[in-house]
Amino acid sequence: MANGDASFPKIAGSSWWKLRDLFKRKVPAIVTPTYLATALSMGEASARSNLIGPFKKIGIIDEDGKPTDRAYDWRDDHKYKTVCEALIEEYYPQELKDLFHSADSDLQQVTNWFMSHARCGEPAAKMFARFYILLLKADPKEADVAVAKKEGTKKSSPKDNKKQAKVTEKPELEFVEENPATQPPTVPAHTQNQTVPTVLNNTPEHHINVHLTYRPSHPQSR
Repeated sequence: MANGDASFPKIAGSSWWKLRDLFKRKVPAIVTPTYLATALSMGEASARSNLIGPFKKIGIIDEDGKPTDRAYDWRDDHKYKTVCEALIEEYYPQELKDLFHSADSDLQQVTNWFMSHARCGEPAAKMFARFYILLLKADPKEADVAVAKKEGTKKSSPKDNKKQAKVTEKPELEFVEENPATQPPTVPAHTQNQTVPTVLNNTPEHHINVHLTYRPSHPQSR
């Protein structure tokens, strides 16, 4: 098998499940870029390069864009596993199948294998790895898991988290009733600029009146 991105199928899980759901409802007469762009809410150029090519490669649609017999088996829950197993046998080398043959294969290790053998960057290798593990699982119920994860991501989006972080509780105001007896005396306005004597204490003042009586001395008798 030649090296390069064209060596292995590369289909995003969300597109895989959404298109399969559309096929379960009604198989289109022909799959075109405009059909995919409308159905999956994506650009036509992206649909042409990222989906039309890969779906032709794995035999879901033919060269004219018409759904094949495999497309009808693919949408059938009872035949879905058989389709996934057939895709693994047809498009992946034996070494990969020997190394990673269970649904719980480590994503990073599978990614590293694709980086080495497809000679591509990590983002592309991770997409190869994710799709390969999706085929290994071969479980149509994974569609429900994918939808649940997507809904969970929407509920806990970073934008919502930022909004929640900005909401803070207002501190409660504490009202303290003050004892009037402890308040300092109020100084009348007209005396504010006057010097106020300092009161050292509250001890009442005592006034002592001293009376001096003058008594003239008597002359001594001669």
